[in-house]
Amino acid sequence: MDREDQFYRGGTLTVTHGNDDNYPQIPIIYDPYPKYNSRQWRKEFVGSFRACDGPRGKTLSRTSAQDMISVYPGIQKDFPPALLGSYLATGVDGYVCTDRSSRLSTYGYGSNSSHAASGSGVNFNETNWGSLQSQCFERNFERYSPSETDSHSIELTLPVRSRFFARTLPRDRPASPVRSLPQYKTRSAVILRASHGMKWTEDLKQNVRSLVMELSLHSGAEYEVFILCHVKDETIPIYTRDAQAMENMKAGFVPREFMDMTILFNDKTLESWYPKIDEHRTYYQYWQPVQIFSQIFQNFDYYWQLEMDSRFTGHSYHFLEKSVEFAKSQPRKYLWERNAYFYIPGTHGIWKKFLNKVGSAMKDRNSVWGPKSIPQITPIGPKPPVVFPEDDKYEWGVGEEADLITFLPIFDPTDTKWLFRDMVWGLPEDVPRRASHMAMGRISKSLLYEMHVVQIQRGMGIVSEMTAPSLALWHGLKAVHVPHPLYVDGKWTSKELGRILNTGEPENINGGTDSIWNLDHRLDHILYRLSYMLKSQTAGDFYRRWLGYPIDPEQYTDGSHHQDHQGRNWFESGDLREDLYGPLCFPSMFLLLKKHN
Repeated sequence: MDREDQFYRGGTLTVTHGNDDNYPQIPIIYDPYPKYNSRQWRKEFVGSFRACDGPRGKTLSRTSAQDMISVYPGIQKDFPPALLGSYLATGVDGYVCTDRSSRLSTYGYGSNSSHAASGSGVNFNETNWGSLQSQCFERNFERYSPSETDSHSIELTLPVRSRFFARTLPRDRPASPVRSLPQYKTRSAVILRASHGMKWTEDLKQNVRSLVMELSLHSGAEYEVFILCHVKDETIPIYTRDAQAMENMKAGFVPREFMDMTILFNDKTLESWYPKIDEHRTYYQYWQPVQIFSQIFQNFDYYWQLEMDSRFTGHSYHFLEKSVEFAKSQPRKYLWERNAYFYIPGTHGIWKKFLNKVGSAMKDRNSVWGPKSIPQITPIGPKPPVVFPEDDKYEWGVGEEADLITFLPIFDPTDTKWLFRDMVWGLPEDVPRRASHMAMGRISKSLLYEMHVVQIQRGMGIVSEMTAPSLALWHGLKAVHVPHPLYVDGKWTSKELGRILNTGEPENINGGTDSIWNLDHRLDHILYRLSYMLKSQTAGDFYRRWLGYPIDPEQYTDGSHHQDHQGRNWFESGDLREDLYGPLCFPSMFLLLKKHN
């Protein structure tokens, strides 16, 4: 059968609900939040949840379709499964779907501008998302540790080193994940990376609004969203003392509604903080601005970094919380080895079977067990409870928060042909290392501090994708690759993908000369057709079609029509026929669009 003979057609009118065909095909409010203030919730957490105000000037209600997103219960008929990752394993809800209106109308979709939107009834030009987040935090401050309630006011720029001296962060780590109840709720900063010349489309603004509403305002400030804006033009005086000039400058970079949650920086900022490191270009030191941010804003336990090109078709709070829960539940035994795999349920089985398969494959092989320390640092992570991993019953690490969460596998690049494998500064060339593509994910305060210290005090640096995984490896901190559902555009079987995507020995998957992470264009027809991957065309195709747009007119990137027996066909031209099937209804996906898609 030709791999390209089945162009998927479906939509809200084809959503099925298992055996109940009489279920109404109408969207319903989706509420993934905890049962705040319930008896069980109060047993676990200090304080009371207090609902926050939203952009309509009213207290948010989780029963209002104006404040919440809606979903269609069920999935589209014959919608292809995610071949990589798993809804079941991660706990992400795969049995509801959203179309563009049910997902985005709360945030302005359906209007022609940022003025009063037909779906939301909000004039977003008059909204101040930074102020709304601050008010929300103040209303819920008793829920958080006193050390986290000393909120630092948002300045216009990250300060240069000469004007701000790094404070010493607490380095105490709990000896056990068991804590007395009730306890304070942890807080997380969500940092969106932007550049000063980027185009703010209506879709981009709707995406940022959704993150603030879903992560921060509806949760009572469990998260706070920031925009960290890189001013690439060094002739722009971002450190002028003229306050009005600075305000006007920022207004030229970001929409008015986001100004009070935006912080500027440039390469000089990074140079002033890390003079012992030779490389400061953000392409190679993507975490340096976040490290500085964590020194200024120390009132968070965790720091998420997301690209402006990423999109959640499902509820962002639900997705991130389930990712955290999955990471917390993972045992440390053979964790680094599991992290290197693409989890493929069609070949690995359910997650428990996969865990056991990796364990069996690791028999009599060397495993990372505790810190893989180097002479230049003193590990801060906990020591293993037993000498050998085979003596542990998959108990160590269960219930322990992850210091690092990634959304792509974590691999050893040492013996690969990956272009950046040797980009280290102030370190021996044979230093053990790990890498994970895309500098997106969550890092703990402790790990960020160690990343900061090795650069500011010792002049030790590593390229962006290796920084957090390698520091976690050296310190014996818990790092977890979350196998969220990835869709593949092409008629691949699980067996084919398993053979291609997971090469190498069990202790070093994708760590050899045939690694998929060589990025030598040999496997572009697979990598660029994943729903979450650097330069993925498929993610852009999915998102454009979900929004109701035609095919990308610029998809003929090199002027030729790629098609081969392995499944490469970059130029789909099918007709979705929304008049027959309704708009596309996607389950929860984490997409990574191409730049300027």
